[in-house]
Amino acid sequence: MDHRQAQISAEKSPGAKLWGPKAKIAVSLFLAWHLLGLLVWPLSVPQSILGDALRPIYRPYLEAAYLTHGYKFFGPDPGPSHLIRYDVERIDGSHVQGVFPDRKEHWPRLYYHRHFMLSEFVHSMPPDDSLDPRIPWERRAMSAAEKTYVRSYADHLLAANNGRSVSLELVEHLIPEPGDVLRGMRLDDKRLYRVRPLGTFDKDGAATSAQQAKREKTSL
Repeated sequence: MDHRQAQISAEKSPGAKLWGPKAKIAVSLFLAWHLLGLLVWPLSVPQSILGDALRPIYRPYLEAAYLTHGYKFFGPDPGPSHLIRYDVERIDGSHVQGVFPDRKEHWPRLYYHRHFMLSEFVHSMPPDDSLDPRIPWERRAMSAAEKTYVRSYADHLLAANNGRSVSLELVEHLIPEPGDVLRGMRLDDKRLYRVRPLGTFDKDGAATSAQQAKREKTSL
């Protein structure tokens, strides 16, 4: 059987009609759309002209397909990491202090990663539109969305530790510059940490702002 006869035989086969020219064009266009969509969110973090232009168009598809990932965890610049530090005051007056994620407590690695996403999620939430950009990060007030999620974390910590109140802080761990590392700076150097108070929450559902809690503690 020569090449021409093989081609005619293939065209007469039952499966040959499943992929006509229009179907192939449609599938090719979808694949092109999908592959470009994979780049939209990484281009948007941090912001870019192309990413900002494509994100409104692609957002419904990417959110439905769960493709809103930055893919920049390890390079070229992974950025700072964020932890949530807590201090629970129990009903009996004792205290339980900790941080999540905690490398010693949250193991195996996947369990650590799940807790890491909880703390990073709070940091990644957008601030209120009325926020003055001149306010330092450490003194920034929480947005309504941040308050909702932080409140849920507080409720869990109170329930798990039989707590009366809990104070929460968002701790940012910066990455040292290459020159700092060459000069001997350790990754756990205290200068690489910034703390943003998230407030104090009690068992009855009330929340106290970080500034008010600090004043009350000082007055005691």
